[in-house]
Amino acid sequence: MANQYQAPRSVKQNRPRVLMLAAENGAIAGAKVGGMADVVRDLPLALAQHNVAVDVAMPSYGFLQDTIAAELISKLRVNFAGREEQISVYKAAHPSLDDCYCYLFSHPLFNAGGEIYSQGDASRPFASDASKFALFSLAVATALTADSRAIEASETSSVIMPPPDIIHLHDWHCGFFAILRAFEPIFEALTATPCVFSIHNLALQGIRPLADEASSLAAWFPQLAAKLDEQQLAAIVDPRYRHCVNPLRAAIVLSDRVHLVSPSYATEVLKPSIPEQGFFGGEGLEADLQAKLEQGGVIGILNGCMYDTDIDNHQVCQSSARAKCSVSGWQALLLQAESALLRWQVGKEQVSSQHFVAQSRLQQWQNSAQLAKQQSALADEAPFLMTSVGRLTDQKVMILRYRFSGAAANESFRGKTVLQVLLELLTLLKPNGQFILLGSGDKQIAREFSDLAALHNNFVFLDGYDEQLSSSLYQSGSLFLMPSSFEPCGISQMLAMREGQLCLVNHVGGLKDTVQHMETGFVFEGSDMHEQGVALISSFEAALALHGSDKWRAMELLAKQQRFDWQSQAKQYVDQLYCL
Repeated sequence: MANQYQAPRSVKQNRPRVLMLAAENGAIAGAKVGGMADVVRDLPLALAQHNVAVDVAMPSYGFLQDTIAAELISKLRVNFAGREEQISVYKAAHPSLDDCYCYLFSHPLFNAGGEIYSQGDASRPFASDASKFALFSLAVATALTADSRAIEASETSSVIMPPPDIIHLHDWHCGFFAILRAFEPIFEALTATPCVFSIHNLALQGIRPLADEASSLAAWFPQLAAKLDEQQLAAIVDPRYRHCVNPLRAAIVLSDRVHLVSPSYATEVLKPSIPEQGFFGGEGLEADLQAKLEQGGVIGILNGCMYDTDIDNHQVCQSSARAKCSVSGWQALLLQAESALLRWQVGKEQVSSQHFVAQSRLQQWQNSAQLAKQQSALADEAPFLMTSVGRLTDQKVMILRYRFSGAAANESFRGKTVLQVLLELLTLLKPNGQFILLGSGDKQIAREFSDLAALHNNFVFLDGYDEQLSSSLYQSGSLFLMPSSFEPCGISQMLAMREGQLCLVNHVGGLKDTVQHMETGFVFEGSDMHEQGVALISSFEAALALHGSDKWRAMELLAKQQRFDWQSQAKQYVDQLYCL
């Protein structure tokens, strides 16, 4: 697919410069885990069209400097956790933007066996990663302010990073930078540069003890921790655990403006979470966000999506109905899924039960497709395919896992999970219908879904992630399922809509901002988990009843016409968040 923003390499002089601090960057192979990486990859391209230059600083994780052939430009000396540490700084030019760079900070503490995040210890949540990002934040602050005594510059560079006009922090990982900027005297000069903070996932906050632990504020920065006064401590401690530092909260309180990645999510986080009712809002930080809002410092801007520039909007509007997937196309998709399973097996000594069940079911579907093709039973039309792509977390699948009580009003629901009911309805209403769910994460959830897949011959659960396979699922699916309990923005629904696949989503966050019920998809809602489960099932039945109709085809076309382009969103960053 052609990149939407093939920005010219020529650069206008004297343009504003933004420095982003982030844990991920999709512009570098191997530096993506979640949606934040897409934003850090795509937003700089769109901002370039508004004459804004973006540099990105992130840890190297021990391998990224080799991935992009970065040049070592300097070494920093910092005092961290009672020791003097040396940090190597690498620089690489942006692949398509002039005068824009990625700065990679390298130290053994940042290495996690080729991974971005550490698995860690359940008894010490965030411990390894918090130490990693605390040191990273110190290194960036030092690089922006240090004199020659702290820097060993290479012969090819006397300045590590050009001074930014805006510092842009992403998620809790960079909250320690906000603390150092606000309270460490040697970094006082940084307060003259406006600092904004983007929240991609409020549920992850990086909470660690203030002291008495190897991974704590006092352990990392003993002098700073010792001299913090009561008011300063009040700005960074967790409101629920007063003996802990909360870097995400610190970034909210200490940054000049706070950005949420959709307008609806920006209003939801102002209310307290009520998990038992299936509502997830401010996650304990709603009071801080309300206070920031009263200061005019909370902005909701929807994330964008990349579109093919080879097909303009007029062509999309005039195009015919979405092409149906053929049996041959269906077989190719199944082979692609089998290939992904094989790739995931590389380096493994045993085949997981999840992969075994998936492989067995895919082979069964292949045999059925081949038989149907030989008999021309489906007139070369693939079966109804429901798809879902996403991480296996409670956020994404809590509603699917909800189990109805034995006293549920609908007898057919009693004792079953929402997903079980959906699979049974799919069998009843679309006998040839199939459901493919692609995603990895929580091991218990994976176990549950694999067990269901073993019991239902219309369900394949693929325990992993594959970029090409996900793209094929967006292109080939009939209905995309995304029942998140909360969704700051969401990109999967945009990618499915881009391909003309209708989505079935919960009425929350970015899903509510992008999918319009009975116009570009199907939206359900409920005041508690039970109501949400019932509403999802009801919306699913309604969608299946509509499938194949003129209304369905009109909705597909309208969904495909929607544009959540980065160019429009970047203008809002310039005007509302950066205030340039």
